[in-house]
Amino acid sequence: MVTRLLVYSQDGLGLGHLRRTRNIAQEVLSREPLTDILIMADSPAGPFFPTLPGIRYLKLPTIIKTDKASWRASTPFVNVKDVLNRRSRMIIDIFRQFKPDLVLVDHMPVGALGELKPLLDSAMAGPARPKLFLGLRDVLDSPKVISKVWRELDAFHYLQGYDAVLIYGCRELYDTVSAYQLTPNCQAVYCHYVGPSERVRLTPRPLEEPLLLVMGGGGADLFPLASSFLEALRFVRRQVQFRAVILTGPNMPLAERQALTAQAAGQPVDIRCEDATSWLGQASAVLTMAGYNSLCEVLAWRKKALVVPRAGPSAEQRIRSRLFSERRLIRMLDPDDLTPWRLAHEVSGLLTTNEVPDPSNIPLLDGAQKAANVILGGPVSAGEGAPVGGLAAQSIGG
Repeated sequence: MVTRLLVYSQDGLGLGHLRRTRNIAQEVLSREPLTDILIMADSPAGPFFPTLPGIRYLKLPTIIKTDKASWRASTPFVNVKDVLNRRSRMIIDIFRQFKPDLVLVDHMPVGALGELKPLLDSAMAGPARPKLFLGLRDVLDSPKVISKVWRELDAFHYLQGYDAVLIYGCRELYDTVSAYQLTPNCQAVYCHYVGPSERVRLTPRPLEEPLLLVMGGGGADLFPLASSFLEALRFVRRQVQFRAVILTGPNMPLAERQALTAQAAGQPVDIRCEDATSWLGQASAVLTMAGYNSLCEVLAWRKKALVVPRAGPSAEQRIRSRLFSERRLIRMLDPDDLTPWRLAHEVSGLLTTNEVPDPSNIPLLDGAQKAANVILGGPVSAGEGAPVGGLAAQSIGG
């Protein structure tokens, strides 16, 4: 019997949510090959990923977060409220036609600005109720911001309708449940961090000189870091010889990509728009922003990394960077301190030391496997992956 899984993924700026969703979907299929998976996503980076058998995509019109609770349409001169209304109609129509057995909502309990409420209301009231799961990364934003936004959207009420909330993190590193006051509103399960799929990890190739990999997920806001790095490059190379690869990401505007190419002329730098996976195995060190997936990949490959978190609109990357830095997993440079001179100093130190992430502090990265197990009704192991409080403990495990 075919099981139908419907996934909602909202990520108009980067690659992280869609990549994490795909990793979990792959694990679901590896356990239940007959599962029919439909991912509703608004990421413009969908074509950047190869097609996976058994997984289909529905592209939603893209919207982009501009502030803690403000959004805009990706197309100029289009009213974001009109786009949200169109998205919400598409979502409920697909839900009714697809008739899923399982629904996984990524990141937002009621979707962007509440657009999932019609779907959730229908799912919770219907006679053949699908199981509902909410997946949350370790850090969402500052607890104060999340509390305000969720209360305005009545998200805490809707949390009670989920069979489980899957935390893609580890409690000893960041207590997501306590930080965002999830209990007693829901049943939470810590699933560990969602690392890259083992099936796509490659064997590193030896290099004649060090390789520094510069990356920033989708790349929509990578330009300031990449441009500062190119300014710093001539100072760094006075101390250590190396080559660099800058991965712009599919969402970097063409004008910015062209500006970086011009700035890099004559320097030992390749500027590419490719997936980071094949390059991470070769890299001697990584300069990156602090997106969830970027840091999980750095830890999976055990690469030494200098991390410059995104300045805003969310505090998420700054919070995660500090947590990882305190555990001696990365070096951190605050974006307020980003200058070519400071970056040159930090990159020189990164390349000339033998530091790697402290193996004893690397969190577990099997979150995709654990999340897939919970979604498919498997048993929840004791310890880190066990349920935490909540209203629906009986729903875990089928």
